[in-house]
Amino acid sequence: METLLRDMRYGIRMLTKRPGFTAVAIIALALGIGANTAVFSVVNAVLLRPLPYAEPDHLVNVWTTRPQRGINKMVASYPDFADWRDQNNVFERVAAYTEQDFTLIGGDSPSRLGGLVVSSDLFPLLQVQAAIGRTFNADDDRNGSPLTVVLSHRLWRQHYNSDSSIIGSSITLNSKSYGVIGVMPEGFQFPVQSDPVELWTTFANALTATGDESIAEQRGMHFLHVIARLKPGVNSQEARADLEAIAGHLGEKYPDTNTGIGASVNLAQEDLVGDVRPALLILMGAVGCVLLIACTNVASLLLARATTRHKEMAIRAALGASRVRVVRQLLTESLVLAMAGGAIGLLIALWGTDALVAVSGDELPRAAGIGLDMRVLGFTLLVSLLTGVLFGIAPAIHSSKTDLNEALKEGGRGGSEGARRNRLRSALVAAEVAIAVVLLTGAGLLIQSLWRLQKVDSGIDTKNVIAMEVGLPEVRYTTAQQREFYRQLQTRLSTLPGVVAASAVFPLPLTNQGMSLSFETEGRPQPRGDRPSSSYRSVSLDFFRTLGMRIVKGRDFNERDDDRGPDVIVINEAFADRFFPGEDPIGKRIKPGISETGKSPAWREIIGIVSNIKYRGPRKESGPEYYVPESQVPLDSMTLTVRTTGDPRGIVGAVRDEVRALDKDLPIYNIRTLDEYLSVAVAQPRLFAVLLAIFAGLALALTAIGLYGVMSYSVAQRTHEIGIRMALGARPANVLQLVVRQGMTVAALGVGIGLVAALFATRVMTSLLFGIGARDPLTFAAIAVIIAGVALGACFVPARRATKVDPMVALRYE
Repeated sequence: METLLRDMRYGIRMLTKRPGFTAVAIIALALGIGANTAVFSVVNAVLLRPLPYAEPDHLVNVWTTRPQRGINKMVASYPDFADWRDQNNVFERVAAYTEQDFTLIGGDSPSRLGGLVVSSDLFPLLQVQAAIGRTFNADDDRNGSPLTVVLSHRLWRQHYNSDSSIIGSSITLNSKSYGVIGVMPEGFQFPVQSDPVELWTTFANALTATGDESIAEQRGMHFLHVIARLKPGVNSQEARADLEAIAGHLGEKYPDTNTGIGASVNLAQEDLVGDVRPALLILMGAVGCVLLIACTNVASLLLARATTRHKEMAIRAALGASRVRVVRQLLTESLVLAMAGGAIGLLIALWGTDALVAVSGDELPRAAGIGLDMRVLGFTLLVSLLTGVLFGIAPAIHSSKTDLNEALKEGGRGGSEGARRNRLRSALVAAEVAIAVVLLTGAGLLIQSLWRLQKVDSGIDTKNVIAMEVGLPEVRYTTAQQREFYRQLQTRLSTLPGVVAASAVFPLPLTNQGMSLSFETEGRPQPRGDRPSSSYRSVSLDFFRTLGMRIVKGRDFNERDDDRGPDVIVINEAFADRFFPGEDPIGKRIKPGISETGKSPAWREIIGIVSNIKYRGPRKESGPEYYVPESQVPLDSMTLTVRTTGDPRGIVGAVRDEVRALDKDLPIYNIRTLDEYLSVAVAQPRLFAVLLAIFAGLALALTAIGLYGVMSYSVAQRTHEIGIRMALGARPANVLQLVVRQGMTVAALGVGIGLVAALFATRVMTSLLFGIGARDPLTFAAIAVIIAGVALGACFVPARRATKVDPMVALRYE
């Protein structure tokens, strides 16, 4: 230990004698280590940190599947959930939940709160207790039981001033009275990837009959997320087999609704992070490459510095120091550099982590938990130590090979030693160039993919259109009143100054919301379980004009398409092409499946065909859709869409006033322009493309610095040779060509190796690309040209300096 401390003190003393060298080396390492720490903090929080519940590796999600249609993850119906819960042999508990917004009445104005409707087993399954009061029991979840609610700690603190007397009292949600039975612990969140959930209630209210039957009896209504806890010793594969057997029995028992329906079990952690895992691992590899480039730069600097210390190493050897002792001393100096770089890199990572969280928005699950913890600090320490060894070992071993006779000669230049060092430095720079080529190629592919995504025609004119949601409490609004409310609201909004058109829809395109219903075509009878399905939207008048969609054939809905008129429907082009190929669907009739209201389906005449829209985002092809008039199938919750002549956000206040004029207890919420919705659809690809481009740019800058350093050192070493050449008649252009050719040879070798490596490396990015192949030749060629241009610039400055060498001065060199 004493020897190590002595080596460290000596190493620090030697580094402080060369402040320029030390500063450059530490900055290069700090950038590499800081980038790695920042990205690892994201990987740690998103991929490595377990879910914040007891025994999280036992938590699984259960999904409905339709293998024949290629669907492997679909929400479940309540009856299927109940059968899974009651018939399985692999789960300790099974729970279901669905998202629902609630309007809290009380205070100065109504508040819209995000909530969950859950089965009573959810909190025991998660093994979490209420901080105050209790969670749900089986009685709370029973049909006809009094309505109960559990509050989040944040809602309790902010809205009720942390008053514990709220337990046992009642609050009004969606115009119904709910008894408050508990408050969850501070920091508790479920689901972890969702927007903050402010309250939880049970299915007691939802199990009452709506229309013909309650949701507990509707096997065709899929809307539930299902989570389960595995029994000890049971794995997800065994659970999947058990659920598949149950699904098979249900298919035999209920052929009309469950034919072709299976079940799947996925680890909850995998479902949460599965979509972002490939991109995060690619980013981790990218910053690892940046660190490698930084290490090669520092190794080159150490090799250059070794030239000035060859006599020191020779004297050490002459005094009896072994090669191992010399290598240990030099490695100690490298570790001192690495630890200093790691300390500054940690400060960079603090800023970088905050920046990553800020730019990621909602695109990274569990983004709120991203930060520096003991695991991240341990990673930084380990990376710093490994980095010190990585960039220090080759120069240390190389410097320990000392020819005593040559090194101790007065004026000896160590020609063979210098040549070996130049070859090693050139090899390091070629490796830097190769790594930079791989990173830039990956970034180029992602940027092109993003550009193509943004150029995709969504089928909607999103300019100057704003969307906002409004919900009608079913306890206060009958079906007829819902219909009249939306009719009056649309009339009021259409007459506002600056409004071009106004309408309403559910669900809104360009969101993750969706509703799919099976249907039957008149004259083509099929068993209910084999009927095709299509996306379904309820729209009010002027919807297609508001969103800039084209009526391709037939007509739009009009005022006569109400509850007193014939039942009608509009389909999109994809629907017509798939289900009526080579036919004219206008005038034909289809019967959609049971709607959310539970009413028996009616035959609907197709009156029009509308243009396709990319309702699932720009990556997905337009699928079949049908639209029904809201006046014939009213819903309690709709999204208002308003097109304006100017900035659509300027109309929000007027819309809010018109809603309050009709019902003062109704808030509007989820206010966004359609441009913002479209931007969200490409936000994740944009995030990863920008981050990879930043890291690739950093790698390119470090590579250019490394090549510049090699060429500058080479020119300094060859000053005597250049002087002789110029004295013998060489022109400045000849010298310029000589130096540039040397540097470009190294760069060309690196580009060649990098392009070959990129051919293999970019294959892992295939799932992240859109509209472009992983081996796009134009991208590869463009990156090669960019690297060559940067390399030429890095070589030109030292080469130009070489042309200014005074032959007389050079000939007196040494």
